[in-house]
Amino acid sequence: MQIGWHYSWNVVDAAAGLLGWLVVLGLVIRQRQKQETRRPIWKILIVTLAGFFSLSFKIPLFGQIVNIALLPLGLWVAYLFLRNRSWTDFRKFAWMGFAANYLFLVTALLAGFIHGSFYDSNDPSAYLAHLEKAKLLAIHPSAREATFEKELFSSSLAEVKASDLSGTLDWYRKSKLEDSTQYQQERFPYALLGAEARWGSGLHASAYFEADGKGLLLATKDRYYYYRSEKPMLRMEGRE
Repeated sequence: MQIGWHYSWNVVDAAAGLLGWLVVLGLVIRQRQKQETRRPIWKILIVTLAGFFSLSFKIPLFGQIVNIALLPLGLWVAYLFLRNRSWTDFRKFAWMGFAANYLFLVTALLAGFIHGSFYDSNDPSAYLAHLEKAKLLAIHPSAREATFEKELFSSSLAEVKASDLSGTLDWYRKSKLEDSTQYQQERFPYALLGAEARWGSGLHASAYFEADGKGLLLATKDRYYYYRSEKPMLRMEGRE
């Protein structure tokens, strides 16, 4: 069963992006004021934006996936359209747009460091900060009757410890094989719906509880986090 994520925007990335565009706009206005023949601002902005488009590739850098601009495709297109008319007046703005790729690379890396200092991606409470609308859903017939209580879960969440995930992923792989004893067995028969991440974090995760109520699995788009508690995080009914 696929559980949808709640939307949470990344306030640090948004602020870094806004700062980058303000810097670009400020440089464009400053450069325009230096021109003897001032071209219309809307044309300058179009050429600057055109210069921003480039052939780029993605690389992992400091724990992030970032774009590295290589070829100024937008600048070449602008040159083809303006080479016989006013290219000399717009050339610097086109290059300014291409250089903005590296400005945004710097702001993205800076935002990553700042974000990590405010929101710890290894802390489960960052993903499950707001529980007002949270509810428990049994997603497998083997699930015992259980109840989600906000106070119980919050107190348990403060004491959980990160656990070895290798055995959990190994179980998951074996549970998909028809000749395996784990086939069609569910180790995490409960899903937590309606929980929201910390405001402005931009973090997203689907949350699942282990059958004994002591294990918590958080599934993000690129990795898993597994935590264990000494006591059940759910109000379990019936016998073990």
